[in-house]
This record gives sequence, structure tokens and C-alpha cells, in this order.
Amino acid sequence: MPSTIIITGGHGFVGRHLVTQLQQAAAADQLVVWDQQSAATAPSVRSVTVDITIPASYEESLRETQPTWLIHLAAVSAVGSSLKDPARTKAINVTATKQLLETITRVSPATKVLAISSADIYGTRPASSEPTPELPLSAAKPANPYAASKLAMEQVIESGFNDRVIRVRPFPHIGPGQRQGFVTADFASQIAAIELAANPTKAVLKVGNLDAQRDFTDVRDVVRAYCLLLETGRLGEVYHVASGKLVGIRDVLQQLIALSPARITVQEDPARLRPVDSAAVVGDAAKLRAATGWQPTIPLQQTLQDILADWRSRVAS
Repeated sequence: MPSTIIITGGHGFVGRHLVTQLQQAAAADQLVVWDQQSAATAPSVRSVTVDITIPASYEESLRETQPTWLIHLAAVSAVGSSLKDPARTKAINVTATKQLLETITRVSPATKVLAISSADIYGTRPASSEPTPELPLSAAKPANPYAASKLAMEQVIESGFNDRVIRVRPFPHIGPGQRQGFVTADFASQIAAIELAANPTKAVLKVGNLDAQRDFTDVRDVVRAYCLLLETGRLGEVYHVASGKLVGIRDVLQQLIALSPARITVQEDPARLRPVDSAAVVGDAAKLRAATGWQPTIPLQQTLQDILADWRSRVAS
């Protein structure tokens, strides 16, 4: 039978890059995107309007397509959003995922699932320059409602659906197309707006905690890892997607400012500080490399250039 891949949340930041990667890899005969709103897609991609919290909105699509794989991206994905509405975060990231897996088991039992979790579940582990391998859920110490919801999602999978699921814990990923609410998008959107301002010499860029460090990977490298796992990943396993290198948020900001001709003053904004900021955790992606041969290929400088170019285009339009 022709192979089909369903991508939940496929019109989001990661989803759009994933659809492009799946098309380039000719990974399936048909791609189906489920999302809250329809959006323009390539002729080879079918878009279905779905509310992931309502199984009745997608059951017929699932029954009809009988996908080989379902890649589950749909989620509340920003820490800030989870802090504002923890109940909604749990409903989407945990309850809806459980309902989705139950529905798959019932109406499309041959479907395999690539479930996207987050390395944020490790939370308050002590800062270390040593890469962290995949840890058991008992070692997780989530520091915010988003991370807690991803931990709970994984607990649901482990308790009843592990035989049909590959779990992925990506470390922070950035790139063109990301919305505000994430650090590089917040920096780049402000820089792009400053460049268009009437008096950019008096420009102020507002920031949160610049002392934090993160293990950043370009989203285009991340989705390439997801595609490779469809080919050679093992059901029931957990994989990290990570660069294996820490970079300071302050250094990222300085690199972005250096790409701009504007004279920019940086100012801390208390509203942008999180109540608890995760410790610096660097990821060990050795298991992913062994299974797929994956390596990150896009350098941070290129990623930052692309992010700023994307925001310049958005702000100017």
C-alpha cells in the first residue's frame, strides 16, 4: 500500500521545516498535515483542520489514511505560554496525546509514532559541561509547566504505548520562521524593527537573562534527525537531538547585534525574566548518531544570519 505520514501541528515552526525535509527525502507517497487552521501547502501535501484535543475531529482522517507514521508535534511549546496557562498546557500536551495514542491503537493499529518531547524535562539538573545522555524519567526535574507536561506525556507513553512509539528529546532549536516568545526570535525581531525605526541611533533592545547557556541546534538539522529516525530508529527508544555544545545567550545576542548596522543599547526587562530558568544542560546525541549517522551541519553563525534575514522580511512586509 502507498505510505502516508501524518504530521500533527504541521503548520507550526518545526512542522513547516519538517514537511519540507520529508518532501526532499521523498519519505512517503503522501504527507498529511493536521493543524488547527488550514494553510497553503504544496500540491503533494494534504491539509486537514484538526483540534488535537477533540479525537472526533481527526478520527475519520486517521481511519481513512492508515498512516505508516504519525509525527506528533502539536503542543504548547513555549515556556512563557505554559506559565500563563498551565491547565491548557496539560490538556494539549498530556491529555490530548493520550487520547491520540488511544485512537491510533483503536482505528489504525499498524501506525508507528514519533513523539516529540523535550530535553527541558531535565530541568534543574546541576550545570555541567559534560554532555547528558538519555536519562530515565525518574531523573527528570522539570522547572516549569511546559517541561512538566512533556514529562507527563512521556510517562503516558511508557505506561501503555512504548511498543509503537519512538520518543525524541530535542534540545533548544532555533531558525527562520520561529515566532516571538523564543530567545533568538525575540532578539532578531527587535533588531529588525530597530533598523526600520525613524531614529535607530536611540534604539533599545530589551532582554531577559543573558547569563543563561543553551545547547542550540538549527531546526533544519533537527527535522533531518526526525526523518532519519523514521528509517532506522527503534520503537520504544528515546533519542536526543543536540549539538553537544553550550553557547551563552549573551554571546548569541552579541553575534546578532554585530550583523546589524544599527547602534543598539541593551536593557534588561524584568518582564522577560522567568521565575525559574533551567540550568545549562548540554546534550549527548551519540545514540542518535549511532542509529542514523546524523550530525548537525549548519553553523550557529549561519542560523543567526538566516533568523535575522527572516525577521527583516517579516517586519518590512
